[in-house]
Amino acid sequence: MPKGMKRFLISFLMVMISSLIAWNANGRSFIGVDDAEIYHVYMKHVSEGHGFVYNIGGERVEGFTSLLWTLIGAGIHYMSLPLELTLMLLNVMLIALLLSRIWGYIDGDSQLWSLPSFVFFSLLFVMPGFFEWTILSQLETGLWTLLLGLIILGILKQEVIWKMCVFFILLVLCRPEAMLWGIALATVYVIGSINNRVFEVKRLLPLFAVLFTTGLLISWRLSYFGFPLPNTYYAKVSSDIFSNAFVGMKYIAKFFVQMPIIPIIMGLAILELFKQYLESTVRKMSMYDWTIVTVFVTSFFIPLYTGGDHFELSRFFQPVLPFFIMSFCKTTFFARYAKHARILLLVFISMVSSRWIVYAFTESPLKHEWNIAIEGRKQSRALNGFFEGHSLPIQGVLTAGATAYAYEGTTIDLLGLNNVEMAHAESIKKQGIMKNHASFVPDVFYRQKPDVFWMAGGFSNKEPKVLNIPYFNANIFRNIQRDSQFKKMYGAFVLRNRSGMWLMTFMNREYVQSLDTNLYYIKEIPTRELRN
Repeated sequence: MPKGMKRFLISFLMVMISSLIAWNANGRSFIGVDDAEIYHVYMKHVSEGHGFVYNIGGERVEGFTSLLWTLIGAGIHYMSLPLELTLMLLNVMLIALLLSRIWGYIDGDSQLWSLPSFVFFSLLFVMPGFFEWTILSQLETGLWTLLLGLIILGILKQEVIWKMCVFFILLVLCRPEAMLWGIALATVYVIGSINNRVFEVKRLLPLFAVLFTTGLLISWRLSYFGFPLPNTYYAKVSSDIFSNAFVGMKYIAKFFVQMPIIPIIMGLAILELFKQYLESTVRKMSMYDWTIVTVFVTSFFIPLYTGGDHFELSRFFQPVLPFFIMSFCKTTFFARYAKHARILLLVFISMVSSRWIVYAFTESPLKHEWNIAIEGRKQSRALNGFFEGHSLPIQGVLTAGATAYAYEGTTIDLLGLNNVEMAHAESIKKQGIMKNHASFVPDVFYRQKPDVFWMAGGFSNKEPKVLNIPYFNANIFRNIQRDSQFKKMYGAFVLRNRSGMWLMTFMNREYVQSLDTNLYYIKEIPTRELRN
């Protein structure tokens, strides 16, 4: 069996084992995080011929980040394959393929395994969050990681140009930041020709592929959605670049604190590059040097520009972790101590410092992301059943993935990801609200006026006496419950249907008045704001 196939099979087995450990620490869910459930909504609607819409018959909206991932999922749904399980297994294969390719780059064809590749896998597999975000989340992160990796390795190994063009085209279709990544990495690919002192015009083709594909994608977005970027960008990213930079610095600092081994190995890699540059008689950086520097700079520039995100364990950095670690394994420091116990000590320190041992046998800080999706499906299914046989209310929600996926009626995403008017209402997001959750605007809410407003509440088997409003939800919704206009339009109501089930939440007063009192017992109740 060829070494490449052996490496892929071994990588596949190791990824499966690590994914199972992460799956056990994150609630043992197969449905992905709530943002993945947003993908599932669009995948379903596209495959059924409704187009890129959040609600069937609703507005066209790009409430997903990756067009490529959405189309892949739509194809899976169209073929009637189990969507969630297929996406998860696909992610396993994608990551296994990438790791086997990096393994091949580290060891070459001379041997199957070496200490550098052993340390590479050891360090990567103990990093918390890598398998959660690239595989279990069911987001496009696994595909994005593979495409970035294939391009980086393609530059280092001088892959043929047509392959590089294909990789760059797919990269642009995968995530919006590919516009920056694509230009940066395609430029490095051109620099390789200049370094060889024989400039080849054909090496400009990958850069042309990036620019041409970006232009086509933006043109299509403008004609189909009316905006050049996904709606998620307008909902999440503030136009205040200084605020973004400040939040981005905190995001980077948190990444270093949660994974303190990373600044150490990055520092050693950067020191190595600087030392080689100073010792070079011609002061010329090699293709490897250019590539690693570009990966480092671009990786940290993007969170500074956008402010990062709100998720735990640094989702923005997970796709480039393999190359942070690979750059360390290629340093002279590593070569000098490779045969000593210090490398094994480094691996152990990494395990302890990254808290992987704790996560593996208890639970990770990401577990609630899967719980949100599970509870969202449960809540919407209960709402379907509560009004079974009657018209369903329009629900306004905070978490917009699983609630919309399971609901048979209309859902309004009040945080704007899948709501064009809400996402564009304020370009500069309000300060003091959790990152990616600051797009709610009361004026837009009053215009859209959902029948049911899930700011608080739920279902129960006995009559509730008071509606408790969580502090987190109140902050996200700017304490709208205190507004006189809100009190005029909405109230905290409890409903009981004929099966004896109780529903408690905020409801539009006009909607409540339209309900048949022969079918539902209705009562307005007081509210109570919970403090932290």
